Amino acid sequence: MKSYVKKIVVVISMACFTIAAHAELKVANAWVKPTVTGQPVGAAYMQLTSDKNVEIVALSSPVAGKTELHSMSMTGNIMRMKRVDRLQLKAGKLVELKPGGFHIMLMELKHQIKEGETVPISLVTQDEGGNKATVSIKATATAPPESDSDSHMHMHH
Repeated sequence: MKSYVKKIVVVISMACFTIAAHAELKVANAWVKPTVTGQPVGAAYMQLTSDKNVEIVALSSPVAGKTELHSMSMTGNIMRMKRVDRLQLKAGKLVELKPGGFHIMLMELKHQIKEGETVPISLVTQDEGGNKATVSIKATATAPPESDSDSHMHMHH
């Protein structure tokens, strides 16, 4: 009986350590820009900080058929958007997903994203040892904090 109890304690301890080891990603100020009826794409933004070096290697959301990481850059007055397969997060360094920079594209939207709606997003991270963890985020649909500076620019993929 004592051996059985010891095994249970060891298993529970290991499970707690595993949860703590994967709790390295912190997410703040997660938001999604509301969409209009029939709009096929949306975008999500947030601030990410990790306790250790990790990469975002996959993401998904039940509101979209496809979910991808993108970066934006300016060439003259043309804004270009490019898919990013992985996003590196260095230990202790803030990475901001924001309009005009890195962001999450929600494509093939299943419905209009309305102001105040909560949009679930899952990020899969991988550390230098190859260990993966999934972080669930609840982003709030809200207007951008500042005026939408992209509205007058031409966008190209």
